[in-house]
Amino acid sequence: MTGARPGPALFGGLAALVAAGPILAVAWLALTAPWSDYLVHLATTRLAGYVGNTLIVTVTAMALAGMIGVTAGWMVARLEFTGRRFFEWALALPLAVPAYVAAYGWLDLTQASGPMQTPLREAGLVWLTDIMPVVRGPLGAGFVFAVVLYPYVYLIARQAFADQPPALQQAAQTLGATRWQVLHRVTLPLVRPAVMAGLALVAMESIADFGAVAHLGAPTLTVGVVRAWAGAGSVADAARLAVLLAFFAYLAFALERQNRSRARFGQATGRAARAVRHTLTHWPSALAFMVCALPIAFGLLMPLGRLLYLALTEPVARGVFAALGNSLGLAAITAAIAAALGLGAAYAIRSGSAFGRLSARLASLGYAAPGAVAAVGALVLFAGLQQALDTVWGGQFPILLSASAGALIFAYLSRFAAVAIAPSESALMRVGPSLDDAAETLGAGRRRIMREVHWPLIFGGIGIAALMVFVEVMKELPATMILRPFNTDTLAVVAYNYAADERLGQAALPSLVIVLACIPAMILAARTLTWDTPR
Repeated sequence: MTGARPGPALFGGLAALVAAGPILAVAWLALTAPWSDYLVHLATTRLAGYVGNTLIVTVTAMALAGMIGVTAGWMVARLEFTGRRFFEWALALPLAVPAYVAAYGWLDLTQASGPMQTPLREAGLVWLTDIMPVVRGPLGAGFVFAVVLYPYVYLIARQAFADQPPALQQAAQTLGATRWQVLHRVTLPLVRPAVMAGLALVAMESIADFGAVAHLGAPTLTVGVVRAWAGAGSVADAARLAVLLAFFAYLAFALERQNRSRARFGQATGRAARAVRHTLTHWPSALAFMVCALPIAFGLLMPLGRLLYLALTEPVARGVFAALGNSLGLAAITAAIAAALGLGAAYAIRSGSAFGRLSARLASLGYAAPGAVAAVGALVLFAGLQQALDTVWGGQFPILLSASAGALIFAYLSRFAAVAIAPSESALMRVGPSLDDAAETLGAGRRRIMREVHWPLIFGGIGIAALMVFVEVMKELPATMILRPFNTDTLAVVAYNYAADERLGQAALPSLVIVLACIPAMILAARTLTWDTPR
């Protein structure tokens, strides 16, 4: 069972093709299409602003998310205080909140007519309103990304802190180092590669976002791609901007891969050599509770609380139930296909085939491609397929492929199939070669082994993979805006359209429904990750 087999390798190749197809199509169109005056005009006017905003937003998000994630991860891994078991998994829940949903809530909370400034102005404390920051612009967008994306850093940092053997700290203290010196010179340097891997994920998500930066008035390269397609109507110009956007995204992806490999070096094995938690009581315990509660309040409770108030006090938005059906259908179909691709890629890695391993690893590149890049690439691919079918058909082929649900699902898969590979690979690692050998000795065939031996052991991991893809598709906005079929809006698109028209009261309900649909899946995934963490 561990030898090279063509079947798993083909699955890995299929996953790689789905991930790489849109990216290669974008690069091909960017190189071959004629240049237009729009891109020349953009280069002399707004392109520098797009790049500058992208860098400011990304650096701000990384800095704030790093501080929040490392602090929370250290406290949960190294301290024992009231509510620690709850915060272990609850600190991951802001990942269920799309950045654009948090942006809607935070801008309404902090603007001049919002509930934070209005009472101060009525009380005559105008000087306070003058210094109170409003969450908008590149810095505001960076703050929003930080409070919803810090769990990427928190989850990895928590594991890294928990995996450090106490002997390292004891040795440093024996040499006369204080607690601060141990933290600064021993503990933090050892978790730095893991933290950088988490920060790279924050950077990739910040670079790829469209809804939050558009709403907060901080247009980045993703906004430029959407405007080139929707405003100027030029797919070629959108492709060239997408190449620049993909360049920044893949820099972050390379940083994540490099630091994740470093983070594995020197980790403790087994469960005997784990860091011992320091027990807090009374006021220190209460302070730790408040510190861990703040990220949840900023990333989840405050923006959603404001949107809940608006949803209850403003007229009800139209089309929410239809959009909910569209979102759930697209997310469920994509999650099922992505889980199958992820499982196939995991078997390709396990097969021992060099082609299978390489293909599965190439498929992981898809997640680094922003949604706008995947959408433009899918648009190019399906437009080319449409032309070929029109030629064979001898006229207009009856189905417009580039405006079909198939094109949209393909774009989703090109990004999120990679999300399903890691959980599937981790689940498949539980099936040792000895189990296969024992089953073969008893006369079981390949299919029976997979059905009766592998599947019961890997079912949970495949389920987690499908749930993670489901959450990502529910939140995806730019790819959906570009590729959605006519009269087929998702919750994300409905919420964005209302917010773009400054009808935040109507945008509140679909925004909340997105989070309500994602929260159960996120709770299950977060608690599963928590159970795998040593206590």
